[in-house]
Amino acid sequence: MEENKKISRLQTVIITLCTIIVGLSSYIYYISSTSQDPVNQRCEYNGWAYADGETFPDSDNCNTCICSNGQVACTEIACLEETTTCGPEENCD
Repeated sequence: MEENKKISRLQTVIITLCTIIVGLSSYIYYISSTSQDPVNQRCEYNGWAYADGETFPDSDNCNTCICSNGQVACTEIACLEETTTCGPEENCD
């Protein structure tokens, strides 16, 4: 009788471990399949949504950004500002 209880416990442990392995495998497959979905790779930047691979102007209006795999990457070029030494009503000769 004790031998049957040991086998029953062993079967329960094996079934439980197999269930955990199947569950983890399913979770890993789900995560890897959803990361390839282009809808999930959209980027949000300054209140706008951009598709994967789309380029758009940075908020400073002189750099360019791209949406890549759900992440925004922007150039970091220093912006040249227009500088004037005189006001709009002054003669700038």
